[in-house]
Amino acid sequence: MKQLSLFILFLLPLLSACNSKTQQENLRQKEASLLQKEQELLVKEKTLELKEAALAEREEALKQPVVTDTLAAVNEALLGKWAVKMTCSETTCPGSAVGDTKTEQWEITYQDNKFIAKAIANNNQVRMYSGIYTGNTLELIADEAATPNQPAVKIIARLRKASENTLEGQREITRATGCKIIYELQMSRE
Repeated sequence: MKQLSLFILFLLPLLSACNSKTQQENLRQKEASLLQKEQELLVKEKTLELKEAALAEREEALKQPVVTDTLAAVNEALLGKWAVKMTCSETTCPGSAVGDTKTEQWEITYQDNKFIAKAIANNNQVRMYSGIYTGNTLELIADEAATPNQPAVKIIARLRKASENTLEGQREITRATGCKIIYELQMSRE
């Protein structure tokens, strides 16, 4: 009986040590899970901030008096189909590199006092821009809504006439994570 008591006293610390290791592993797993959820919440928060900023910009734009764009009716040289070559000149986003190039076809029209540009790549419409022409700059904006697999993206293209059949400018992409990609645009009439 005395030996059994000694055996139990010797076994008890060993059992509690095993239980402690299991508890520590469970705590590590819970901590890792919480960190992952925190990162997901930060991305969602950033997406909401971008949406909020875009809504504030739209609200401010609605408060501004309506200005009739008399240059647009005269400047039909902007309308039509354009071959677009985009070359990345700056980036802070992973998966993008300076020097990357893309080609698209843009069809620019004028409807309801604003310019509309349909961007087409591989015979598929990839996005739609809308904007105004002021001074000597055509500013087009495409707000890409968030999807379950892709956070919100804001895209602004600013274009100027370089010659009768060419436009030049920049396209700036801002992702929900705060990183940016800037492309230099070279457009020629098709």
